[in-house]
Amino acid sequence: MNKLDGSFYKALRFLADNTRAEIKVMEEQKLTLYDDNVPKDVEATLKEFDYIRPYGTTKFIISQKGLQQLRDLELIKHRDLTLILSVIALVISIISFATVNGWVK
Repeated sequence: MNKLDGSFYKALRFLADNTRAEIKVMEEQKLTLYDDNVPKDVEATLKEFDYIRPYGTTKFIISQKGLQQLRDLELIKHRDLTLILSVIALVISIISFATVNGWVK
């Protein structure tokens, strides 16, 4: 996952885990928790892409389009992890094979 996707993932994940009321309280009280997870530039981009709807009556601030983007980013994150684990397993297998055949002592 690249840096931009990582910042989107972190922000969307935070917004999906908190209700509109909780986010409003965080913004009003100037809590750093909100600013740490949703920087202003990322928030502006999410609004522009219609991933979040700051004003409305729904329970959550994240839109259906934002939820789909979050699912896509989670899939990318899982694929990255799977790739890393596969490479580690391959290296362990090669080392084990070399040790069993006496190539490495």
